[in-house]
Amino acid sequence: MKMMKRLGSVLVVVLLLAACTTTLRVASDFDKEGNFKSYKTYNFYDKGLEKLAVNGLDKKRMMAAVDAEMLAKGFTKADKPDLFVNLIVVKRERTDVYANGFGGPWGWRGGWGWGWGPGWGGGMYNVDRYEEGTFIIDFLDPKTKMHVWHGRGSGFNLDNFKNREERIAVGVKEILAQYPPQSN
Repeated sequence: MKMMKRLGSVLVVVLLLAACTTTLRVASDFDKEGNFKSYKTYNFYDKGLEKLAVNGLDKKRMMAAVDAEMLAKGFTKADKPDLFVNLIVVKRERTDVYANGFGGPWGWRGGWGWGWGPGWGGGMYNVDRYEEGTFIIDFLDPKTKMHVWHGRGSGFNLDNFKNREERIAVGVKEILAQYPPQSN
């Protein structure tokens, strides 16, 4: 019986950790009157790149990922493009607390105070603090100077450096998968 409880506790911890692995939550919006078939060329919006709040390595990775996706969609990079691509990263502090469910034979005893024996064990908690980022990719029409498409992916752990290049590429791909928009 004790073994089943422990296995159950371990299973709960594994499921909680699996459920809490960060995946991007993507969404997009667009100009309902935009003619997206007319856009064939792109380039990055220089003023936006100057303000991009990430390190130089991540800026390079994001630009390379956007280049790869735009080329895959049939776009050509040009000096005088049909679309400007503006990149933005918004950061916020995130704290996740996980209860592992492991208690011991100690803890608060109803009406009897602290002690040993069966009761409500204290358990242990893991606290994970990190910066969470939201990647925003905007498409701007240089002729009208207006936004025509806005995509974002939120939930990127900016403090995790493991497989960072691949994670950025996958994140950009997930965001740009929503372009061109499907009109109703």
